[in-house]
Amino acid sequence: MKKSVLFSIIFCLIFSNLSFAQTENPYQDFDPVQLKENKDYSRNFAPNNFSHKILYACMQEMVNAARAQYAFQPAMKTDIRLDSAATMQATYQASKEEKTIENLAPYRTTEQRLRKYGLGTHGVELASKAKATLGDKDYTYYDVCLELVRPVLKNSKSAAVLLDRQYTYLGFGYEFDKYMKSIYVSFILGNDRTLNVGKPQKLSNDLPYTRTKLGLADYDEQLCKKCMADKNVEILSECLSVKDGVVYFSHDDIKAVKRVIGKEGDAIVLDFVQHSQYPCDGNEIVDQDRPNHGFMTKIITFEDMLADNQVSGKKVTKLLAPIADVPQEIPDDSEFDINIILVKDGKYVCRNVIKKQVECKNANFTEPMFFVKDSTTIQPKGDWVPVAESKTISFTIPFEDKVYDLTADDVQPYLSNLNEPAFVVESAEIVVGNSANYVNDAAMKKSQERRAKSLVNVLKQSFPGMAVEPTVKYDDGWDAFMKEVVNDPDYGYFALFSKAQVLSEMKANGGKIGKELDEKYLKKQRCATVTLNIRYKIDGDNEQEFSVVKFNRTLAAKNYGLAMAIQQYIMGEVEKGHYSSTAAKQLEIPTTKVCQPFLINRLYMIALADKGVNLTSATEMIDVVKLDNTNTAAQFNDAIAKVAAGTPFADLNDIALRQANIDRLYVLPKVSQELVNNLNMEFQFRVIDYLKSQPATAESSTLLDNTYAKIKQIRNPVMSSWKNAYKLAAIFVKNGDYVYAVSLMEPFINDKSISDDFLFSFISLCAVREEMYMSGNFTAAVRLASERAASRLCGLFDKLPVVIFDNQEVKEIICKTCR
Repeated sequence: MKKSVLFSIIFCLIFSNLSFAQTENPYQDFDPVQLKENKDYSRNFAPNNFSHKILYACMQEMVNAARAQYAFQPAMKTDIRLDSAATMQATYQASKEEKTIENLAPYRTTEQRLRKYGLGTHGVELASKAKATLGDKDYTYYDVCLELVRPVLKNSKSAAVLLDRQYTYLGFGYEFDKYMKSIYVSFILGNDRTLNVGKPQKLSNDLPYTRTKLGLADYDEQLCKKCMADKNVEILSECLSVKDGVVYFSHDDIKAVKRVIGKEGDAIVLDFVQHSQYPCDGNEIVDQDRPNHGFMTKIITFEDMLADNQVSGKKVTKLLAPIADVPQEIPDDSEFDINIILVKDGKYVCRNVIKKQVECKNANFTEPMFFVKDSTTIQPKGDWVPVAESKTISFTIPFEDKVYDLTADDVQPYLSNLNEPAFVVESAEIVVGNSANYVNDAAMKKSQERRAKSLVNVLKQSFPGMAVEPTVKYDDGWDAFMKEVVNDPDYGYFALFSKAQVLSEMKANGGKIGKELDEKYLKKQRCATVTLNIRYKIDGDNEQEFSVVKFNRTLAAKNYGLAMAIQQYIMGEVEKGHYSSTAAKQLEIPTTKVCQPFLINRLYMIALADKGVNLTSATEMIDVVKLDNTNTAAQFNDAIAKVAAGTPFADLNDIALRQANIDRLYVLPKVSQELVNNLNMEFQFRVIDYLKSQPATAESSTLLDNTYAKIKQIRNPVMSSWKNAYKLAAIFVKNGDYVYAVSLMEPFINDKSISDDFLFSFISLCAVREEMYMSGNFTAAVRLASERAASRLCGLFDKLPVVIFDNQEVKEIICKTCR
């Protein structure tokens, strides 16, 4: 019980904050500055001296820019008849000095004005008003168009109309008031149904559709608003079947049907649409002003179905009822579809439900997740770039007895131990050291000269670019010997002796003292000290190695500001793909609180190079966060790591707690909402996968429904990639939310990298509803599919409802491609 209460409290807190970041009107700052690049649009506008052509073109581009930016729709088409109807209303507004879409009889409504110009009634109208002049102030064509469009976008209802995907035509008309102080405009939006090209000029008895409305009334927004958004309505199209000329309605859950059409006043009407009504060699035979496309039945209610239900028993849970006969007017050999007209309040036509053939293949992508970098906790000391620095380095080679000719193999280990990035040697000096006990030994002198000569040759071979030959100096080792022997308890008194006296002492007693001192001090003085004056190489791949070493040495010196500047440069090169993951992996960073930003950035680069956070980098990041969990970047990366690590959920309370931790990230400074949304989205994927794998309960069902709702709230206007969009769309397809699935995919229709499966899934989803298959994006997708995979396209269209050919361009493409 306690766990359930905890879950409920946390859950309510989470979802009470769902829309905190989405409360503002997203369109209020619309300003398509790219249009200003057109010099005509930047010209001054004056109502008594202006160009109709420029104003008209600017307005068309302004509306298209809004639809492209906010709805990802292609440019709209124009029709002079729509312009005429819009101009008629603009003139009326100007005469009344009132913004309105109503006029005087007999042209009071938009539909009546559309009919006046020979169009159908499927169109909507918007009105707007702006100042026609600003007096002496600059007021361009761009400015006046923006002032007319912005009020439309600031109102959520009118913005929804202007951005509606189903409209592909724009009519625009304008007029000034009597004193030219204001400009009034009308926008009329329509589509191919508005043009109504298939409407017969004269009525005849052999038309393939019902010529009367059978008492049906036009769409009523208040009555129909809920069912337009109800995804459960889609089940209706799956319930129809035909046997021996009789149409049956069947469903395994009678309660599910009742929830959709069981309320008082609910009903359906069947619409039989013949494929022959859409010939390729002519216009369709359809009157778009009617609610039906073909022959209609009378109204059929849920009670009618119950009365004829052929399933009997004490507790009936299934429905199988004959609801209509196939109209006698339809020939036996005619192909036809049965669409369902959904009716509310006994007569109002709310929605057409058509058969579906939804495809959604190969959508199970795993999109990578990435950490964020920390470039603010430690301020970088300027902008660092690699330069070819010079430096002096040295190493000492002890001489072995009886080894007089040194080779490259003898020297290479000492060069390697220098741990230096690639360099060129500009000059070199060799100091050949002898020991004090061999100062006057001619044989030893010869040996040292021989060793020096061999070293010169090795250096010349190893560094052929040296401008000058290595110089050689000799040292008898006396000073070094005296510095050491002075502290010897037995022979410290040598410091008081002359060189001759010391040498004499070492030879006494058969050289006993000399042998002892040789082992302790003198032997190591027989060596060569090689000093190289170098310049680091930073060309090509050498730059990466140099930058890494420079960072490691700078950080070791605790010069944190410069180290951050160097690391920022390295990060930039990794981001560009110029540096490999080795650059990040070779950074030597202590695991301390002060160095946490460097550790975060290191893992950020590793994840970039690995093309996403994996279990290893996620586990490392979780440990790094523990160094300082108040760090903003650390907090975000901790959430990323825990989601990427895929830690299984313990229960619903665990989901709620993790969700609360993610939602807290929205208030973090320096972390964008878009980044948190992407993380949150990936978390929702995992929640859905978990809930789908568990037995259904009331709590889990509620959480699942609210997870879908949360996704809609947190989703960025454009997903991070077409793969992520497709993956999420597939989830909503399974949930029956086809419209939302389409909205996820639309921004990527013009992305050349989308897969054929993505493309055909989009086409099949759009074919589910009129507002989607009438859209410009549907047309664009069909055109692209005809170029990519014509046979697959034709096969799909054989299964789709014929009414999608209300879209004239799609009909032309399919007739040409699949004839």
